[in-house]
Order: sequence, then structure tokens, then C-alpha cells
Amino acid sequence: MSGTRLSFVLVCALFLLTGCNETEQTTSDGRISLDYWVLFGGGDLGYMQDIVQDYNNSQDEVYVNIILQDFDDYYTKLVTSVAANRGPDIAVSHAAIVPELVNQGLTTPLNDLAEDVGLDFDSFYENLQEAMEIEGAYHAVPIDSHPFIMYINSDLADEANLLDEEGLPIIEETPEGFRQFFMDAMEVHPDKTSIAIPTNGHDVYRWWWMTYFQMGGTPIFSDDLTNPEITIDQEIAVEAAEYVLSFYGEIIPMHISDPYETFQSGNAFSLFTGVWGTGIWESADLPFVAVPFPQLFEEEAAQGGSHTLIIPIKEETTDERQRAKMEFIEYVSDNGLEWAEAGHIPSKPEIVESSEFQEMPYRSDYANIAPYIVYPDQTIYQSPAETDISRSLDEIMAGRLTPEQGIESMINDLEVTIR
Repeated sequence: MSGTRLSFVLVCALFLLTGCNETEQTTSDGRISLDYWVLFGGGDLGYMQDIVQDYNNSQDEVYVNIILQDFDDYYTKLVTSVAANRGPDIAVSHAAIVPELVNQGLTTPLNDLAEDVGLDFDSFYENLQEAMEIEGAYHAVPIDSHPFIMYINSDLADEANLLDEEGLPIIEETPEGFRQFFMDAMEVHPDKTSIAIPTNGHDVYRWWWMTYFQMGGTPIFSDDLTNPEITIDQEIAVEAAEYVLSFYGEIIPMHISDPYETFQSGNAFSLFTGVWGTGIWESADLPFVAVPFPQLFEEEAAQGGSHTLIIPIKEETTDERQRAKMEFIEYVSDNGLEWAEAGHIPSKPEIVESSEFQEMPYRSDYANIAPYIVYPDQTIYQSPAETDISRSLDEIMAGRLTPEQGIESMINDLEVTIR
């Protein structure tokens, strides 16, 4: 959603605020009461609820009310409620959305508050720290990174002799070797889907993004919040699309209706998606390994996002309440080990390097790519740009446009978007 579209939301969607009045500022026993909005679903929600409960039980001065909002209209409701001074005290935001919220003046700068409670932004992964800093100020605290990875059915891979002694896939780290790995799986399991991934949508976008940056692609936009230039490398963008396209039809069936169900039912050798699948497959008792994509080209790069916590602005607040909000945010970021149960990578290297995390199954197999995630550019146009890119990639993978035509169409759409 662009800055213009967010402004439109402010004017046209205030009806969503019905029933969103602020709760009391204190509880019946005198604790500061804070409303915390989240957009999580599935297993993620349960892990976050546990963290909030642990925080509430850890002290007797602050009580955090976790409030689940529907994902589909989460940001619309967040923007309209904050603009009307009825927003939450703390809220989850994807890192890619934070620049839009900052541009609308809806977030509190966190530098001074962080220093006050002892939260050090240098304690986060460097690429995450950079992603949080917008025009010289921090407006969000990252609680994780969630990269795009591979899930492989370990029983099927073992039958095809494609696992090493440690149970990890044997993949030659070249473009050709990566394709051959899945071709070898198809030879042994011709009745199985080799790679479960849709022909269109976000997972194709994620795969292309990672491939583009591994090939040495430049940022999509220049570093400017509201007036960026398009800096995408068109030639590399085409090459990345050509490589992803080469898997469709021969290795990837066209138009898989439900990749998740295909993998969970044991009918797929692999699935490409985000790390949120780890907790799902664990609970399903599915035999699998979870691994990052190998470095196939010149640069080590991965695709991923980050859940962050922000403090929306409020006209009337106190230093005591602001400090309480920041202390809770610090608590969540420090409890990355518990949040990692959902599959996410903690935002702090210290937690990832701990023996407790390294002993967790699956997570430690892909956590090493956290420093190499290429986060979206800090511009208010990231959300509509993602739509533009995905739409063009959909046309390419479906065979309606050649890679050259699709990328040219993508760049034309980006030009219109930032105009």
C-alpha cells in the first residue's frame, strides 16, 4: 500500500473504528494496562500468547492485553485507529510496511526510549538493524527474521540417496546442480511432485528475489523514502526470471492447487516457502528437513522478512506508559528462543548462537542465512512494488509473457507506481 493509498484509507475507512475504543489505562489491581495488536495466525499466535503471559507473570506493574486482528484488514484498521487516536499501545508490523507508517507520522521514534531501558540496536543482526533505521531514527524493533527456505521430505530423499550422513540434502551448489538434485528425485519418485510451489503468488516472487540478488542484482529502488528512483538491473532481472521459469513444466507441475497439502500428504518431494512451516510440519509428525537455498550464483543472498514491534503515536500518554511499552518490547525481543518455536529465526545473533537454540531441531539448519537476507528497500512504494513484480512474474511463469517482456512490463508498472 503506497503513501497515497494510506492517505485514502485515513479519509475513507474510519467506519472500521466502530467498537475500537481504548481500554482502561490501568487494571483493577492498579497495573498499567497496554493493548498489543497482533496479526498472527496458526501456531504463531499460540507462541506469542505464551510470551505475553510469561511477561504478565514476570512482574506486577504492567499488564499486556494481546488482541488478535484479522490479517486481511490489519494495516487498514491500524492506520485508521492510530489516526483517530484510538490505536493500540504496541503493534506488530512487517518490516516492509514500517516506512509507510513512518511517512504517515503514525509511529514513535524509539532511539531515546530504547536507550532509557537499555535496548541496544547493535545487538541485532546488522542487516536487520539497517532495515529498522529510517531517516536517522529507529521506528521499530525486530523480533525475528523469516526467510524463504526449502522443506524436503526426508523419507523420500533418503530412498533416493540424496541425503548425507547428517541427514541433510546433497546438492551441488551450482545452477545446474540444483536442478539436477530435483531431477534425480523425479527419477526415483516419478509419482511424486518434485517441487511443490504455486505458478503464481508470493512464493514465486520470493524465489525470484533471492535469485536476482544472488546474481548480483542492484536494489529495486534508490534509498529515498518518498522519491526513489528505480535502480533495478533489468538484464539480471530477466536472467533471474529465466532461471526460475526453467523449473516450470519439467520439474514443477503447472498450477498446483494446494502446495502445502501436497507436501503434508507425502505427495511432494519438496516445498518452497517461509520458515513458518517448521512448526506446522513438526506438529503434523511429517518426516522432513528444513534447509536454506544454497548459494548458486555470485553473491550470498536470501529472501526474507521480519516481524517488528512499533509504538503507535498517541496524543495523550505519559513517560511511565511509554517506558512500560518499551520494556515489553525489549522483553519480547529478548525471548527469541521461545518465539523460535514457531520456526522464525531470533533477531539477535546472541540467541541464535546459544546452545539452547543450536539444540533446537530444524531451526539451526537454516539460521545461518539470517545475515544474508536482503530486506526490502526503505520506501513507501515497497508494497505496491511487490504487487507489480509479482504480477509480471505470474505472467512469465504462466507462459503469457517471455522473461524479457515480463520484466519490461514490471519496470513500466514500477514507473507508474512511483510517479
